[in-house]
Amino acid sequence: PLNVTVNCTEASHRCSIWWQPPRTSHVKKSSCFKYEIFIENKAAAEKNTKTTSKTVSHNSYLYESFSSEKRYSIKIRATDAGFCLVSPNWGEWSTPVEFGTQRLTSTPSYLLFLIPGLAAGLILFLCMTVRAYLKKTSATVPQPRDPFHEPSPMDFQTEDMNLLKKQETEEIINIEE
Repeated sequence: PLNVTVNCTEASHRCSIWWQPPRTSHVKKSSCFKYEIFIENKAAAEKNTKTTSKTVSHNSYLYESFSSEKRYSIKIRATDAGFCLVSPNWGEWSTPVEFGTQRLTSTPSYLLFLIPGLAAGLILFLCMTVRAYLKKTSATVPQPRDPFHEPSPMDFQTEDMNLLKKQETEEIINIEE
């Protein structure tokens, strides 16, 4: 059986238990199965535990001995109801589902977003810090220059123009004197 669900009402001392039939390739009807339900009343470690075992022909059960002060565990298994060509052997037990007192505290939904968000922010901060540190401490490596595509450090045309201007300026100064 899959997706075993338990819903208990403290006022009525009842628990509604339901599940999905096992998945098989050839059986589509839930009436093809009968189920064994095993409910364990988990008392204190020094006391004996009480168990309830029932066989039902449908995929739900109403447990009427629920006490909110106690802790319970339930597991279910299935077999052929006798007319659907399913294995006559009992199948595997479902994953146990616990209910009653001492419930596992559920995580508030905002923490499901807050914790990964803070972790991502911390990782981003650390990456940026390490990157800045490495950038600051690592030596810059000069890139090789391509002599054929870069302009020459000597621009002869500009040099010639500067020489002409210098000569003209000297001539003007000489004429004025």
